[in-house]
Amino acid sequence: MTSESRPIGIIGGGIAGLSLAHFIGEDCEILEKAPVLGGLCRSFHKDGLTYDLGGHVVFSSDKEILNLELDLLRGNVDAHVRKNAVWYKQRLVKYPFENDLAALEKDDLFDCLWSFLNNPQRPQRNFEDWMFNQFGRGIAERYLIPYNRKIWKMAPRSMACDWVERIPKPPPEDVMKSAIGIPTEGNLQQLNFFYPSSGGFQALPLAIENSLRGKITRGFNVQKVRKHGAKWLVSDHSSAHEYDQVISTIPLPYLISVLQDVPEEVATAARALKHNSLLVVMLGVRNPQNREQFGVYFPQEHLVFHRVCFYNFFGQRNEAGASPVVAEITANEGDSIWVKSDDEIIDSVIQGLKQEGFIASRSDVLTTDIRRVKHAYVVYDLARSQNLRIVNDYLDSIGLHRCGRFAEFRYINSDAVMRSAKNLAGKLGY
Repeated sequence: MTSESRPIGIIGGGIAGLSLAHFIGEDCEILEKAPVLGGLCRSFHKDGLTYDLGGHVVFSSDKEILNLELDLLRGNVDAHVRKNAVWYKQRLVKYPFENDLAALEKDDLFDCLWSFLNNPQRPQRNFEDWMFNQFGRGIAERYLIPYNRKIWKMAPRSMACDWVERIPKPPPEDVMKSAIGIPTEGNLQQLNFFYPSSGGFQALPLAIENSLRGKITRGFNVQKVRKHGAKWLVSDHSSAHEYDQVISTIPLPYLISVLQDVPEEVATAARALKHNSLLVVMLGVRNPQNREQFGVYFPQEHLVFHRVCFYNFFGQRNEAGASPVVAEITANEGDSIWVKSDDEIIDSVIQGLKQEGFIASRSDVLTTDIRRVKHAYVVYDLARSQNLRIVNDYLDSIGLHRCGRFAEFRYINSDAVMRSAKNLAGKLGY
């Protein structure tokens, strides 16, 4: 059965699909597999606690998009000042690491500062080279390399550096000030941010959804996309929807797998694109020992998690006095972490946080929850650029549009996704 023809079909109802529908208006339909829209920007609830899939906050250097987000939230938002830290040698070093060198032991401080100021540049062939060139050996070896090895599940020397514009570069005067104890803040664009007063980060995609005038079809698991004359047909197991144009916001490799008549070179390039998955563990903890931080970064190899977010920062507690403590663990489907049971993963997080002093007693953990996210991070391996070019060239040639982190296969945050959606909607005449 074929549905009535509509001008634009949007595959996927995460922040990209919702934003596209907001900008396009009534001439579109979102096709979403899940019953709830929002994708990676969803929030979840357990025993009176609300948590997100990672440390999502509302901030942007793009003032137009930031103002749109705040307008959509309609007052359901509070302003905050960043209080994040890196856990290093049993102490909290204010984030970013290079802006609190005075918190280090004297030998570490000296080595970080000396190697930053006396930093012979190496040929920049990969991400590891870039970190050494920008930050010096001391900071790179103590924090940046071990942390990035954990989050990317890959040696930084095996990664490209065509995405590093998202990483703030340290001004020498700030690093020198930090070394002698003069407070500095690093990237000021990320210093001030907003977070919904209620509903978790999902309040933002929900606010966008409530603004829509187009159609939303839930429970639609795309199985086939094909050109049919001048139209596009998008099918699930029981029906086909017809459109003049299609915009995909779903992961690029999956799109290629359901797109009909794809050349083998393109299919091979799409299969070679790499991503990481994410395990998100929520602990409802009574009196977490985070000393007012929201996000804490853990470069230590012996700890399974790489970042932990403490939602008591936002004043969140349930009737039992517990606050959400949310640990993020990078994994890949089928690896040694992913195959563990939920209870084993939760237990490893509790043990790690107790060992490092962020939980006083196991009895303070009053509730737990876990989410497995298949597509979390786009991986910039050395072959990504070439493989992505092959896929994009083909999709451009047949007029199939893409928008969003995994549809464009770029590591971009929600504000940049919304900007991409606005630009694409404008390109299409909306």
